[in-house]
Amino acid sequence: MTFYFDAPIDHFDNHGAGSPTYKMRYLVNVDHFKDRTGPIIFYTGNEGDIWTFYENSGFMRETLAEQFGAVTIWAEHRYFGDSMPFGSNSFDRDNLKYLTVEQAMNDFTDLIKELKFSQGLKDRAVIVGGGSYGGMLSAWMRMKYP
Repeated sequence: MTFYFDAPIDHFDNHGAGSPTYKMRYLVNVDHFKDRTGPIIFYTGNEGDIWTFYENSGFMRETLAEQFGAVTIWAEHRYFGDSMPFGSNSFDRDNLKYLTVEQAMNDFTDLIKELKFSQGLKDRAVIVGGGSYGGMLSAWMRMKYP
């Protein structure tokens, strides 16, 4: 299922308070989720439409989700797919300053925190993964937010 999360455009000016937001797209798959025990498997989106990664990552979506009884969440990286902070003006020179690894990681952690709170998953482990640049984002998130 497709959802949208209001993510701050700038997480760092005043810690994101008062920042305009944009609609970050994310996908959720609960096909194998065991709601009492299952962890969250979180895909850190990278440079492309999130549906492309979702459709080509059956190992996470099916194999790992089934093995662990997990819910899988697929977050789209800012400035890709439908997740354009400034709409058709997103790639204007002045707007590109928000296209950073740090901003993207904060988008992902804010989404994780919100979903854990709103869906009653506060005590669940989060397994973060991705491929290529998304895999690097996963590793950096693990280092920054152990």
